[in-house]
Amino acid sequence: MAALQFLGKYREGGLLLIRASLGLIFIVLIAPVLWTPGSWEHFGSAMRHLDFHSHFKFWGIVGALLGSVGGVLMVLGLFFRIGVFLALAVTIVDLVAVWSGRGGFVTRIPALEMSILLLALLFVGPGKYSVDKA
Repeated sequence: MAALQFLGKYREGGLLLIRASLGLIFIVLIAPVLWTPGSWEHFGSAMRHLDFHSHFKFWGIVGALLGSVGGVLMVLGLFFRIGVFLALAVTIVDLVAVWSGRGGFVTRIPALEMSILLLALLFVGPGKYSVDKA
């Protein structure tokens, strides 16, 4: 595989691509929840699988803020591990909700994949191209 050896020098660019695309996914999917107050309760209802049975609107706002702020921090690479941790918290709640019977096996896979990917990014860090390094 010597023909693909040249890709090694683009390692930091690949990490930037992963970091920015995951952050954008969180922003695009979760930020609209902040703008529509009617969806706060639905978004926070996943907390019932962690034995919280009230204040779903509050938990929805908190979850949407965590996911959106985490996504922005991931894109910028500023306080990267804190941003990944915030997004991971939202993903873990979703994973618990999906795993406890709200969906079939096919719906469990994306939540599990995202959790594993975010957990791996906690260890790897933001890379060379981040606001922290500038």
